[in-house]
Amino acid sequence: MDLFAGQPASAPSLPPAEGPLPDIVAPGLECLFVGFNPGLRSGALGHHYAGRGNQFWRLLAAARLTPRLYRPEEDATLPAIGLGSTNLVARATASAAELSRAELRGGVPRLARIVAHVRPRVLAYTGKGVYLAATGLPDAPWGVQERPLFDGVADVVVPSPSGLARLSFEEKLRWFREVRAEILRRR
Repeated sequence: MDLFAGQPASAPSLPPAEGPLPDIVAPGLECLFVGFNPGLRSGALGHHYAGRGNQFWRLLAAARLTPRLYRPEEDATLPAIGLGSTNLVARATASAAELSRAELRGGVPRLARIVAHVRPRVLAYTGKGVYLAATGLPDAPWGVQERPLFDGVADVVVPSPSGLARLSFEEKLRWFREVRAEILRRR
């Protein structure tokens, strides 16, 4: 089955995020990627996952979530192929460690509004910490979660694509491929 067939039509979007990066969303997404917050480079450039060592775009291409290797500057085109991107917290920081637990949990109502508007099939949390912050759970495995945060939407936890994350590219890729498999299962 072709992942890129039958993509959503454009529709009015949500109010913009209060930060340096717009949410990349449209109704009917196959998958919405959810991060902690933008890094300083992403915030300065205005594009998701733009850090020099960030492997997000390579992982999407290698997992066949995109038809080719995209650049961060092309992030606004993701909804055309059924993908989107948002963050729990809009403000840019050098490290997610600068965010308080309350600030992260405070992003969940906004995420709920986005999910209600967009109705993605899959939410892919880019880092176990992102998922734990959103759910308030003490721990979770990689991959598809038994109890999704929002009804009717599968939660998939993938490793952080940051170059600072200790897992190898191949191990990260394993879980990004799980996102693709879950999208195809939910069609």
